[in-house]
Amino acid sequence: MEIVFSKLADLNAADVVVIAACEDDKSFVGSKLKLLFGDDIPNCVLNICGDLDYKSINSFGTTVGGKLKEVIIVGAGCEDLLNRASVEKLGGYVFDGIKTKDANVCILNNIESSELQAASYLVSGIVLKSWVFEKYKTKKTSPKIKSIDCQTNYADLNQSTFVRMKTVNESVFLVRDLVTEPANILDPDQLLNEAMQLKKFGIKVTVLDEGRMKKLGMNALLGVASGSDKPAYTIVMEYQTDTSKEALAIVGKGLTFDSGGICLKPANKMCEMKGDMTGAAVVIGIMRTIALQAVKANIVGVIGVVENMISGKAQRPGDVVVSMSGKTIEIDNTDAEGRLVLADVLWYTQKKYQPKIVIDFATLTGAIQVALGHEFAGLFSNSDELCDELMKSAENVGEKLWRMPLHPSYDEDIKSDIADIKNVGSGRGAGSITAALFLKQFINKEAQWAHIDIAATELDSKNRALSQKGATGFGVRLIDDFLTRYYANHEKGD
Repeated sequence: MEIVFSKLADLNAADVVVIAACEDDKSFVGSKLKLLFGDDIPNCVLNICGDLDYKSINSFGTTVGGKLKEVIIVGAGCEDLLNRASVEKLGGYVFDGIKTKDANVCILNNIESSELQAASYLVSGIVLKSWVFEKYKTKKTSPKIKSIDCQTNYADLNQSTFVRMKTVNESVFLVRDLVTEPANILDPDQLLNEAMQLKKFGIKVTVLDEGRMKKLGMNALLGVASGSDKPAYTIVMEYQTDTSKEALAIVGKGLTFDSGGICLKPANKMCEMKGDMTGAAVVIGIMRTIALQAVKANIVGVIGVVENMISGKAQRPGDVVVSMSGKTIEIDNTDAEGRLVLADVLWYTQKKYQPKIVIDFATLTGAIQVALGHEFAGLFSNSDELCDELMKSAENVGEKLWRMPLHPSYDEDIKSDIADIKNVGSGRGAGSITAALFLKQFINKEAQWAHIDIAATELDSKNRALSQKGATGFGVRLIDDFLTRYYANHEKGD
């Protein structure tokens, strides 16, 4: 879609006119309605002006110059509460309010007194909410937006801000597309192909195949892959435009399908397990964003890509594997497979690159949904400093995190009678915590590490402010904001 920010938006070309104002700006709404109606504004329309509470959406149709237009009045609430997250979400609500198909949208905006980049945030929210996946539908039914012309007093600032946000949003869309693809299409080979596409952006991509991983002793990962006819890979994506900077690693779990193995998952909603590679997709999206923004950085993205299936070769409950670190693991449950993959990938990443910071994304546990529902992703970390920065980014972009405990009192739950550790806890409770503590066994004490369990936020069964039902792309915007601030502070020597 074509997007323009201008000081005087072209009202005549629009099919949809959006009037956006804070609760104290009724006079602004009235002045814009006069552009449409002249002085004879119908009472029913004037009544709408009285409601400018946050996310209030009122719409009606009118004819201007012989052309039918849809008019939407959107309330931004209290001006003092405006920020990027609230204004982007407001854009999502605006998109939901648009009924006209194939629309040219004109936005008459007055919500930038305290937030000069509000116009770009508002349009970004509209764009984020516009994503749909109709690849396999023979009949496309979703409404589309042809163009957006957004009025703002700070056109150049908002145009440049949106160019950057557009890159991030496209990476979010890539993640949503990958997560939504069926597993018979997006198998390990195809996910590898998606990672290889990053080479055109200047990212070095290295692939460890099963032979190489066997030599490295990555038996925890290979054990998960043993039941599938599909190959397994560890894929390394290096973006190193300034090697003088300390290395930072983003790691992702890439189960292109998870049947649960011999500990078979229930049939109900097993189809959603095609999305068990969301962590890997997020890493690909983040690496794409970094490269396209030409960040001066030293970042490596590493994903473990496997399929967890059932066959005569599949690993069994009670098996013991020797991980790359040398630590032995009893397989108590073959459906606790993601942590096995990450155990070797995390260890390999640290041994090879010695990153100061390691952040991993994984759809790791159903238990995190029990604890937090779909509102928050679980954040586990050995570093208060890293947690604080990630929480700031979560607040900035509206991708919510909740810090969970990593108390050593839970360590007893993953001790094994016959090996060093086992891959699930002993009791029914604290499943996400014991999973995170399992991963912590493979983290060097020198590294600042954060594990983000996105099993409850990677997709949703209903529409959200910035996403349709289905894949959300959670994590890309979060880490983009984190890295932007991290490198800005790094340049200052903070």
